[in-house]
Amino acid sequence: MKRLLLFFVCAVMAASLASAEALPGTTAAPDAAVSTSVPVLDFDLLTPENPAATPVAVDPIDKPTPTPAPTPNFVYETYENPTMGISFSIPYTWHLNPNTNQATTVQFVEPKSEMMEQGGYQTRITIEKYNMGLQQTATDARSRLETILEELAPTFTTFTPGNIDSGDFGAGRGYYCYYKADYTDGSKTYEMNGRIIVVAHEKALYQIRLTTPRDWYSYYNYLWRKVRSTIKFQ
Repeated sequence: MKRLLLFFVCAVMAASLASAEALPGTTAAPDAAVSTSVPVLDFDLLTPENPAATPVAVDPIDKPTPTPAPTPNFVYETYENPTMGISFSIPYTWHLNPNTNQATTVQFVEPKSEMMEQGGYQTRITIEKYNMGLQQTATDARSRLETILEELAPTFTTFTPGNIDSGDFGAGRGYYCYYKADYTDGSKTYEMNGRIIVVAHEKALYQIRLTTPRDWYSYYNYLWRKVRSTIKFQ
């Protein structure tokens, strides 16, 4: 009797181990019990010879994560222009364009050594003041922005402005617009994105414009946000 009981226990243990090691989708012996609560997967279909059966990424769970754009590591300094009545933060390595009338216009250009798109367009930020003589309003800012867009268009090979919308900038209120532009110098085409805002402050209008290589627009938006958050009108 003891031998019969021992044989029965061994048989049960052997069956349990076989069930635990069996992989889903493997063919069980005819007398093996299959739990109906566990889905049976047919792995034989997922073979290189049957590409139609290859698992497809499900968006967004299984979709490969795109490589994130780098975050700029700019070190800023405060630029002040008492004649224009402004101050703002700018990367300390950027160059101030000497070929502008700095009583009304300042332009900072990134060094070639720091360009994210070598051989491409050098990112720049331009701020221009228009002394109007009378108290200015947001409506005046919109009119000036429309004029600027008309003036910019012929300076590029193609120029496509977006919709004009209103917004706050510093202590003033104004209007802004995004744009796309291409410029061909005869041997190469430069693709750019940019944004312009014109803001009214007392008796003046201020244009703030950022132009970047198209593929790096989001990267340089960090700079735009820094200027926007630090600009002060005096």
